[in-house]
Amino acid sequence: MNHSEDTMDVEGAARVHYVDPRVRLLAEARWRLTTGGTRQEWLSLGKDNPDALIREGRDWIRAAVAAGIIPPPD
Repeated sequence: MNHSEDTMDVEGAARVHYVDPRVRLLAEARWRLTTGGTRQEWLSLGKDNPDALIREGRDWIRAAVAAGIIPPPD
């Protein structure tokens, strides 16, 4: 990505939704690094538990897509 231009992939970022598997992978990694919890403990939280960090994961994936760090979803 050419950082001299002020461009962001806003349209690609808008296509990132909770069903994007990268969202849960990122949220799980963040949660497990912070808590030291296991994968089973993570799964027992459920997707709607605020501690599961799903919303935050989605926001970071959207930001990464907008910045051109990772590709947008198909």
